[in-house]
Amino acid sequence: MRNITIQKYTRLADTTLYDNILQHLRPRGNFAGRQMSITAMPYANVKYCIRLMPKITGWNGVVQLFAICFDVDEKTFWRTGVTEYFAARNYIIAELERVVSTENSLFASANTDAHLWKMAGAARLEPYTDTLPLVQLGRLLGQYPFDLGRRPYGEIFSLLVQTRLQNEIEHEYHKLQAG
Repeated sequence: MRNITIQKYTRLADTTLYDNILQHLRPRGNFAGRQMSITAMPYANVKYCIRLMPKITGWNGVVQLFAICFDVDEKTFWRTGVTEYFAARNYIIAELERVVSTENSLFASANTDAHLWKMAGAARLEPYTDTLPLVQLGRLLGQYPFDLGRRPYGEIFSLLVQTRLQNEIEHEYHKLQAG
């Protein structure tokens, strides 16, 4: 088995040998001389990649994902070795899964009023789940939400966690004060 380019790999009649071996490569955060850092990527790009991943059905989607994550052009993508591709692909998948898992655990609602929130029509807000946190931060910080979306994911995530924690503490404080 040779380390052929991605372009040659896609032209193979049978990729089973490559797939069976290379899918187990250790994830690596570099591709074609570029590094990927999920915390340094713009918040909007991370959210877009999370939405894009399950919808990828062909190589065009893969090229788009790598262009966003590693800032490589299409020509560079196709000329890169297949072993580097599989290691980078495994890294992208692991990082995006980690982000989703972390967000789900930190932002899971343990609020007793969650059922009231759902009854009020919270489901209508689901199409805006990526931008609503930016709207809330923008309101709090006096900034345009889409400008915040261009900020590094790590910064926005940190602010969201801090804001959520402060809101929970204030909510509990008001309950104690009233009771």
